[in-house]
Amino acid sequence: MQRSSDALHWLADHRRRLPRRGFLALASSLLACQPAPRRSSEQVTPSPTPTHPPLHPRADRPLRALASPTVTIHVPDLPPTLARQAQHWLARLQATLPRHWSLRLTTSRDALFHLHATVGTPAAYVIGGRMFVPVTTHENLVRSLPHDALRALINGTIRNWHELGHPENLPVLRVSVEQYGYQLTAADRRVPDVAALTRLTSLGLFALIEPDATTASLRVLSVDGRDLFRSPGIASQVPELVEWLVLDGPTHLLPIDSLPPEPLPHPTFTTITVAGDIILGRTVHRVMIARRDWQAPFRHIATELSWADLTIANLECALTRRYPPPEDPYTLRFLSYPDALAGLQLAGIDAVSLANNHSMDFGWLALQDTKEALAAAGIASFGAGVDIQSALEPAILGARTSTVALLGFDGVSADWYGATDESPGTAPLDPELIQHAISAAANQATIVIPFFHWGVEYTLVPTAFQREIARLAIDAGATLVVGSHPHWVQGVEWYRGRPIFYSLGNFVFDQEWSPETKQGLILHLWFRNSDLMRYELLPVIIEDYHRPRLATEAEATMILRRVQESTRALRS
Repeated sequence: MQRSSDALHWLADHRRRLPRRGFLALASSLLACQPAPRRSSEQVTPSPTPTHPPLHPRADRPLRALASPTVTIHVPDLPPTLARQAQHWLARLQATLPRHWSLRLTTSRDALFHLHATVGTPAAYVIGGRMFVPVTTHENLVRSLPHDALRALINGTIRNWHELGHPENLPVLRVSVEQYGYQLTAADRRVPDVAALTRLTSLGLFALIEPDATTASLRVLSVDGRDLFRSPGIASQVPELVEWLVLDGPTHLLPIDSLPPEPLPHPTFTTITVAGDIILGRTVHRVMIARRDWQAPFRHIATELSWADLTIANLECALTRRYPPPEDPYTLRFLSYPDALAGLQLAGIDAVSLANNHSMDFGWLALQDTKEALAAAGIASFGAGVDIQSALEPAILGARTSTVALLGFDGVSADWYGATDESPGTAPLDPELIQHAISAAANQATIVIPFFHWGVEYTLVPTAFQREIARLAIDAGATLVVGSHPHWVQGVEWYRGRPIFYSLGNFVFDQEWSPETKQGLILHLWFRNSDLMRYELLPVIIEDYHRPRLATEAEATMILRRVQESTRALRS
């Protein structure tokens, strides 16, 4: 028979598989087997718990004030997260009791102590808790909730997303999620789990779920403009987003001064950020020279890129001093000096695709200079090489507990810039090569991202060939697909449960002659191992012929509506 502490962990993991009375009986017997308490010299120093409310002060009463050496605790039917916390904390409590004392878990409400869950500021002794994040659909263009609006959605006093900034009439569907979710009072719909939540057809659904239960098909809403995944401690400061596990009763009679609450769960994700097309030549180069600032293009956007574990983009230029930059202000050949890499370093860019129609503008020697300068700056490159095998070789990078393989394919200029067995260049967008390269990369990494340079410039809807290639890539083992080149943002398509982001648009560019070419997207991705748990498209506006910044709410709504228009065209 395994040790009682191991059995308690097993019991917590299998909580939902046992009848409630059987669970309580088995838990009580296991708790009775816990080891005797430590001597005072062995007591563990309490750890700080800044995310919990302060514990209520208790009088220093002796344990013998209890009428019986059996401490009875009523345990309700708890959600899995709180059930695990309860079992762990109760095991620690048993270890602090004198040898002849024991805990008995019961269904009787006549017990001296009662465990229960409560939302808001707790009035009892806190022993644990769980956080929630508000979610809706990606079709809902509301991205952030003021605290008062969050409270109104939870209470049901806001019934239409139009009141919160969605451009059209969109009724709110309040949904209670039984497992790993919060039970809304008088909910419009109840579902057993998050999988059932994602199957609802309402575009205006609203629910609260635990962060670890999120899925990429749902949008996580910010609160007061702050992303709850990037700053998880914020959620604990919003009373409506934390459900506390508390112990009611004469807790001053229990020896629990050395038992801090169970920590609020903070899931760990691998984060990847992707930006679109970057040119550092032509007008962008002249602006950097004039301002004597090689970081100028990234100064207003760097913090939005650098926070992720891994940041990638498409670099469309040569970086060399081998040739002078063209003087023609309308040139289609892009070149700057290696000094311009200071901007990419400021933005925390870790890797760039060179599989595009400008990396070979000044030939192989200039591209070789570019690759060497990138490597010296600590930036990986992929999608171009001395021959076809080198061009198809993925960049393999580690990010937290994940291994990421990045590949680039040139679907625009491979006819004249493409690498061959005997000559350097970009990796061609050839179906057979793509399939083989992605399959090989999937054996080397947990996350595989091909970055395609493809499509028709200044169009909103991808071509049938792009869709065919994207699906082939996913069939071959791609975790998701990212694209660029059209200079416009385009839509998102799902295939076999994996997303395809056809075009992120321009990022650092000088095409200020139309609203569409000044618009771009930053793609944020959250992974647990190889599973994509969440994505967010963050709109940007390019200003002064070189500098992206985050879009205002009005601008962001306009850009995301264009993404939706393209997405709907893909569904038709």
